[in-house]
Amino acid sequence: MRKSRAHRSSHRYPTLALLALVAVLLLAACGGDDGEEGSDAATTAAETGASTESGKVALEPRTIGLMGPVDAAEIIKLANDAVEEAAEALGWEIVRVDPGGDPAKMASGMTSLVNQGVDAIVLTTMEPSTIASGLRAAEERGVPVIDTHTLAQSAPEFDGEYFLPPDTEFEVLFDRMQEDVPEGSQIGVINLPQFLNAKLAGESIAEAAPDAGWEIVASHDADLANLVPDTQRAVGDMLRANPEIDAIFGCCDFVPAGAVPAIRQSGKDIKVYALHGIPSVIPQVESGLAVVEVADYQKGGIAAIDVLADHFANGTPIPKDLPGEYDWEMTIVDESNVGEGYPYPTEDVLAPFLERWEELYEIGG
Repeated sequence: MRKSRAHRSSHRYPTLALLALVAVLLLAACGGDDGEEGSDAATTAAETGASTESGKVALEPRTIGLMGPVDAAEIIKLANDAVEEAAEALGWEIVRVDPGGDPAKMASGMTSLVNQGVDAIVLTTMEPSTIASGLRAAEERGVPVIDTHTLAQSAPEFDGEYFLPPDTEFEVLFDRMQEDVPEGSQIGVINLPQFLNAKLAGESIAEAAPDAGWEIVASHDADLANLVPDTQRAVGDMLRANPEIDAIFGCCDFVPAGAVPAIRQSGKDIKVYALHGIPSVIPQVESGLAVVEVADYQKGGIAAIDVLADHFANGTPIPKDLPGEYDWEMTIVDESNVGEGYPYPTEDVLAPFLERWEELYEIGG
């Protein structure tokens, strides 16, 4: 099994500690022996990232707000847990809001984070229209906001937008489907148009299927409030109404959990091909009835914490887009490699950041 167009990170990062040390030495030299000037220089150095005796940059305690649309969604919780772990590694506190999928609670949660006086906010797949009032309040108070994870609508109030590229993710899975699913095949599709990233996946398969020689004979928009049972029912209906279906395409992480039982009940030997594989999907892959695309989803949020550390310690501007040095990794998990386990555990994604932070920062300075 090949890893289709997998992106591999090289973890290339700038040596910020050395630059900070040089800046401090230059400022001290300008101060000379004059006590007042020396005091001003020290104040400026502290504001831009003072170096400690170890040569590391002092990183002061901060409080970071954290919110995704619903922690009950495993892929959202996976990303949010990684952000919390990264922040705590820097000695920072996290104020976490779980709106449970309720748009009203998303709006109030964002405003609450701003009102609590957090130093920055990291979001996971939050649509700006849902939290517009809180975004404006954050901008007025100078609170940086970074939206991460899967694609959401862009907004000028977002200081950073660190999203997985949906076209690349789709291509990774589509390339594999073309290896397995012959021309002339019939396929069924499970969509989730409520989320932009999932909506784009549905549009991509609708556009690509004819070029691959496939006919989409059935499609279904999943019930957001009842995803897995609704998907199981829908796939069962698809297979009964279209007994010649050769494969199921799924937009999202929940599809294998619903589709595999339906395929088993039908007695058919077909596969579901799904985007956004998560740790709990591994048993469906082990069954031989699922092939999933998996990415290191946690990286966007961890990168947001990394960028904020550089911003607070050194005054470095927050980049709007995820810098290419971070890179995303994507791969296919199927029967051939599922025995190796989930390919991107948080521990592995976080490890190079922890190593770098240990070299750069004096925690709690």
